Amino acid sequence: MTLQTEYIIERKKVKHARINVNEEKRVKLIIPEDFSQDDISCLLSQKEGWIKKQQSFFSQEQINPVKLEKGQILLFGEAFQPDFGIDNTVLLEKWYKSQAKDYITARLGELASMHKFKYNKVFVRDTKTKWGNCSKNNHLSFNWRLIKAPKYVIDYLILHELTHTLILKHTQSFWLKLSLLCPDYKQASDWLVKYGKTLF
Repeated sequence: MTLQTEYIIERKKVKHARINVNEEKRVKLIIPEDFSQDDISCLLSQKEGWIKKQQSFFSQEQINPVKLEKGQILLFGEAFQPDFGIDNTVLLEKWYKSQAKDYITARLGELASMHKFKYNKVFVRDTKTKWGNCSKNNHLSFNWRLIKAPKYVIDYLILHELTHTLILKHTQSFWLKLSLLCPDYKQASDWLVKYGKTLF
């Protein structure tokens, strides 16, 4: 397979290879340490259709709400110029995770105190399918990529999971309670549906 855009290879102690396509249509391969060049070529060939589909998705102008200039990244839904080179994807992800942990943990404490919620542990994780989660033990977890979203979207996710500490399932009572806490929750939810994939 011949890719029309650059791709990045990252070797890790993982059992299975993963492929990500970002909003700049760059392809990132996270592969086992013993992967050969033939293994990489085979993987790219097998995933060619999926990769093109993702790149096509990101080609739609309405998908990306913010135009980033060279060297800029997305932070709180806006363009941001970090003081380090963003080509170092390992450093960039580490920085993002640190920012997410600090901000989400602090904001969670503020909103919980404001609305009289109680929770136990909080985790900021690298999840692929969920933005947030509340366990039966009231442990809350959030996807670190939320740090790229506007602050009102982050507030919505935090309030969504805090509401689950009272009402675990998405019942009518749950949505009513959330609407009182977060009147613009539908707007925030729609933002995630429309732009969520650009955060990966």
